[in-house]
Amino acid sequence: MLDLNITLFIQLANFFVAVFVLNLILIRPVRDIIKKRKGIIDDLTGEADGFEAEASRRLSSYEEEMVRARQAAALARKEGHAAGMVEQQNIVGAAQKSARDIIDEARREIRAEAEATLEELRARTGAVSVSLADCLLKG
Repeated sequence: MLDLNITLFIQLANFFVAVFVLNLILIRPVRDIIKKRKGIIDDLTGEADGFEAEASRRLSSYEEEMVRARQAAALARKEGHAAGMVEQQNIVGAAQKSARDIIDEARREIRAEAEATLEELRARTGAVSVSLADCLLKG
C-alpha cells in the first residue's frame, strides 16, 4: 500500500522546483529564439513578396509600353495611307521602319529592365537565402 509521508511532499516540491528552473533556463529562451526566427522568416517572406509584386508591376508597365508602341505604329501607317499611293509608299515605309525601331527599342529596354530586375531579385534572393540559412544554422 502507498504510504503518504513527508517524502512525497519533498519529491513534489523538488519536481515543481525542477520544472520552474527548467522553464527559466531552457524553455523560455528556446521559445524566444523560435519567436525571433519566425519573425525573421516572416520579414524575409514579406520582402520576397514585395520583390515579386514589384517585378509584376514592372512587367505590366512594359506591356503597356508595347501597346503604346504598337498604337503609334498603327497611327503612322494610317496617316501614310491617307496621303496617296506614291506618297503612301514612302510614308508607310518610313512609318514601318520607325515602328520597328520603336518596338525593337522598347523590346530592348524591356528586356534590359526585366533582366536587371531579375538579376536584382536573384541577388537579393541569394542574400535572403544566405541570411535565412545563417539564422537557421546559428539558432
